Amino acid sequence: MQILIGGEDEVAFRIAEALMDEHDVTVLLPKEAISSGLERLEVRIFPGSTSSGSDLEAAGVADADHFLACSPVDERNLVACAAAKRLGARQVTCILPRHSVRETENEASKLAFSLGIDRVILPAEKLAQEILRIVLIPGALDVEAFEGGRVRLVKKEVKEGVHIASGDLRTIGVPKGVVLVMCRRGEEIFIPQGDTHFQPGDQITAMGDAKGINRLLTRYLRDRTRTDPRRATIVGGGVVGTAVARGLLAAKWNVKLIEADESRATDLAADLDCMVIHGDGTDLSIFEEEHIGEDPVLVAVTSNDEKNLLISLLAKQEGVTRIVTRADKATNERLFERAGVDVVRSARGAAINSILRAINASDKDLIAELDHGDVKVLRLDVPDELNPTPLKDMQAPVFAIIGAVMRGGKIIIPQGSDTIQGGDSILVFCASEDEETARGFFDTFPSQKKE
Repeated sequence: MQILIGGEDEVAFRIAEALMDEHDVTVLLPKEAISSGLERLEVRIFPGSTSSGSDLEAAGVADADHFLACSPVDERNLVACAAAKRLGARQVTCILPRHSVRETENEASKLAFSLGIDRVILPAEKLAQEILRIVLIPGALDVEAFEGGRVRLVKKEVKEGVHIASGDLRTIGVPKGVVLVMCRRGEEIFIPQGDTHFQPGDQITAMGDAKGINRLLTRYLRDRTRTDPRRATIVGGGVVGTAVARGLLAAKWNVKLIEADESRATDLAADLDCMVIHGDGTDLSIFEEEHIGEDPVLVAVTSNDEKNLLISLLAKQEGVTRIVTRADKATNERLFERAGVDVVRSARGAAINSILRAINASDKDLIAELDHGDVKVLRLDVPDELNPTPLKDMQAPVFAIIGAVMRGGKIIIPQGSDTIQGGDSILVFCASEDEETARGFFDTFPSQKKE
């Protein structure tokens, strides 16, 4: 597929890096923005302006299956997308990083439609949506949905005394409709087996249907030593913090919001049905006066990564049990997790995930990247000639496991006695380093095909 990316923002670099192995990628950006890091990528680099029709044509926009506008300026991206569509690009996606044109994605989509633009992405709004999905499920570290929401994925830490850690997995079992696809123990990741005995601190990732995942969370992973009331403190009253506050309030949560700018705090207090505190989120006296350590969740979403980390460390020191933090610099995401932050997300990362899913949706193949790209979820078609074969006879030679089977419009969360057959589609959860081997294995099933 021909992909043309226009812009010098970090998002452009990271999208190019993610797509270059599977697609023919060209990056159009100002000459002065070309860096040694970009030159190391296996992409074509074309110096020029994204808002110049002649530069777009010279970069091959007429042959582009997808054009992505990723400059730091909203207006420039809109102009570039409108021009790219007029010049022949089949799909165009516009990123609006500053919300300077429209406040919400719905509003921006109406403007984009009038300009012939296929898709707009507001990174801050995407980030708020990701944070809400995670916060609304008690204790969750990650939450995803596939197949129109019929298949769920959840990641959660094993706490002391929970049922699933009371014996080996063969004895404890899992609810019907659930597959445990991964456990992370420190730096090690593995697929849980019958003899696995989970330990406090392990992070379990499960796929399943809604009923099965709910049973897993409430019966097998629930920490009964805490009531986990629906209370949260949000530090940062910008676009992300405000959207998260609105979402939690709509879900009947008790919310406190801390905002450093007095004028902004005054406006938010008049607009939101929650306590708004004017102050610095790194001020320990505010934590103590407002008893923030008693809240089960703190969300740090200021526009400054270092400040967010400091807020998170203070919250952990005060006893907050789950901390969700914004880190927009890619290098900070893993660093913050190593420092003890439970969930780290970025606006850029949210935008990139949305774009990659949209592009890969046409392949119906790679549908999600998780754990900072360490693992992937693939949607693969089983060869028509495959005989019905028990899942227990399909042990991949690498880190890969089938999490769901789609058969004739029906979703099957498979157990060992279930079969895979020709014409099925499967969701495969695999380590990124094993992706190609996993594709090959599930594409061929050499010993199981019909004669």
